[in-house]
Amino acid sequence: MSTYPDALTGEHAARRNRRVLLSILTGLPFRIIQVVSGVMLVPLAYHYLGSIRFGLWAAITALAPIVALADLGIGSGLITAVARAVGRDDPDEARRAAASGLSAVTVIAALLASLVAFAGLLGDWAGWFNVTGTEAAPEARPAALLFIASALALLPVTLASRLRAGLQESFISSFWEAAGVIGALAAFVALTRLDAGMPALALALGGVPVLAGIGNLAWLYGQHRWLRPRLTDIDFAALRPVLRLGFLYFILMAATTLANASDSIVAIRLLGPDETGMIAICGKIFGAGQALVLATLTPLWPAFSEALARRDMNWIRRTMARALIAGLGGASLFAVGLAVSTNEVVHFWIGPAMTMPTSLLAANAIWLILIGAGNAFGMLLNGAGIVRLQIIAALGYGLVAFGLKFILPRYLGPAGIVWATVAGYGGIVVPLYAGFTWRYLTDRTEP
Repeated sequence: MSTYPDALTGEHAARRNRRVLLSILTGLPFRIIQVVSGVMLVPLAYHYLGSIRFGLWAAITALAPIVALADLGIGSGLITAVARAVGRDDPDEARRAAASGLSAVTVIAALLASLVAFAGLLGDWAGWFNVTGTEAAPEARPAALLFIASALALLPVTLASRLRAGLQESFISSFWEAAGVIGALAAFVALTRLDAGMPALALALGGVPVLAGIGNLAWLYGQHRWLRPRLTDIDFAALRPVLRLGFLYFILMAATTLANASDSIVAIRLLGPDETGMIAICGKIFGAGQALVLATLTPLWPAFSEALARRDMNWIRRTMARALIAGLGGASLFAVGLAVSTNEVVHFWIGPAMTMPTSLLAANAIWLILIGAGNAFGMLLNGAGIVRLQIIAALGYGLVAFGLKFILPRYLGPAGIVWATVAGYGGIVVPLYAGFTWRYLTDRTEP
């Protein structure tokens, strides 16, 4: 049972509900702006670059989630660490974890930037991206290097959004992230008018969000002066629990990225840049639905952490049921709507020459529904710090999905790459998450 008096538990629950609702209601408009701006980049890039160069562009930008793994899960670990510290009313613990995490990620980013610079001199980037001998070959190296450099620079500043999440202030980060996407879109349009080339576009797409992240970090420290780092706060002992949890998140994200973010990279190697462009466009459209579903569910992660710290299991059970309804219901609505309208959108954007196969639309729709269910369970598991189960599920899912991506396209065409993801996630992750969550909530009166 709760260790807090009923009145105090109710007060915390009401505050938690307000924070979650505020994060959803104020965060969703900004998330919609992000999604719309990001989706608008697709026809702009396709028309400016052409099919072959767009395929290279899709493969290069697919590196972003892979580079994001370089923080070794510290950002994800900070969400839970800060939320728990807030639940224990311990601001000093939160500040030490934040300062130590920021220092560690900055060092990691600097070291990796040096390695990337070295690889830039020696690597056959056109060969890696399977565009040797095409019009895209000369741009492969500079575009990839500039985009990766920007993604590395984003690593430390993006911790602001992680800290905001731990404080249950994701709605503020959504504003800055939307500003970054809109700024990148505006720079993209201006550079295409100037015919600046793919390297300049890569720098704009990756660099403008870095500026927005710096703004978010500065505003965070302006609002919460108690969170401002001091040299004495940088302490390996304070970082150790974050690293332990973060390393588990790193393994989890690496396994998930192997299955989720590898589509364009696998496609450009197996199918060539033209087919890669089609998969990327369809994925971008359905990714808009995924982003909106996740924007609704993500505020629950720190809320579950704080509720568990206060042992408020009744609130957790009620909220978990609502999250599952929202995740499945919202994802299903988006999936059906996008499956019906995607080809009309593509014909309007790109032209009637490009039509998405029904199999590719169906695979993306089912994938979106599964994401809604899986992430509803995942928010509770993240909030409870139950990462090992997620790692087991993600490793199985990642290996199965990644392996099937090299097999199914032979029989199903481009859609086979997405069906591989559906098979792995739907067959492994969702059943494991659902079964464990049911036992966790029915067998415990407290965490």
